[in-house]
Amino acid sequence: MKFTEKIRSRMHEVGNVLVIGLDSDVEKLPKKFPQNAHGIYEFNKSIIEKTGDIVCAYKINSAFYEAFGPEGMITLLKTRDLIGDLPVIYDVKRGDIESTAKSYAKAVFDFFNFDAVTLSPYMGSDAIDPFLNYKDKYAFVVCLSSNKSAIDFEYHGTPPLYAKVAKFVDDKNKKYGNCGLVVGATVSEKLLEISLMAKESLILIPGIGTQGGDVETTMNSVEHDRILVNVSRSIIFSEDPSKSAREYSKMLSIMNSL
Repeated sequence: MKFTEKIRSRMHEVGNVLVIGLDSDVEKLPKKFPQNAHGIYEFNKSIIEKTGDIVCAYKINSAFYEAFGPEGMITLLKTRDLIGDLPVIYDVKRGDIESTAKSYAKAVFDFFNFDAVTLSPYMGSDAIDPFLNYKDKYAFVVCLSSNKSAIDFEYHGTPPLYAKVAKFVDDKNKKYGNCGLVVGATVSEKLLEISLMAKESLILIPGIGTQGGDVETTMNSVEHDRILVNVSRSIIFSEDPSKSAREYSKMLSIMNSL
């Protein structure tokens, strides 16, 4: 099954567009979990057990696992196995020359068996196409990010660089059918503009919650079956992750648009 089919099926099954980011920073784990790779695994297991029935997808940020070397990567694999058949995005923002990108794509899709990946567009088509050759998978290309330093590059030029990236992704999606965008919720005023530049692409939207992105603006900007809204710390490190996940799932409900 193609990722677009899988994710939209899940959207309608749970009635929301909530993606929970397993950004399992060991320094933020509750005290009952040891501050090591095994502690991250046990923490992830508890989050998945509490939220798996309502979440649309999960996103795993590679950095928090790579930091623990081989044990961390084993935890990543075990977490992927815990998630099972639910859609899962590998947040790794790869972007390198074609020969390297082919190996990265093989690792992401063949070895780790992720459904989708985040990529950096800076090096152009060479860095993107090897991932798009996996027809049933999906690639989210960073277009306009939430971090303050985005202004260093992403807004430069006429048209601005983010608009060029959106057009680039649109062209790729027309050819391959599996290329989308990453647009931060803290720049949600740009969401409509960007969505119209790549009308068929899915948009992954991080930045809701702790980073300050606005849910209402985000949900009113783009058709709901085109967006995936990621919430990480505001759910996984809350006092009651299950309650927080259900609250966000209601805010990110697509039921009114079905």
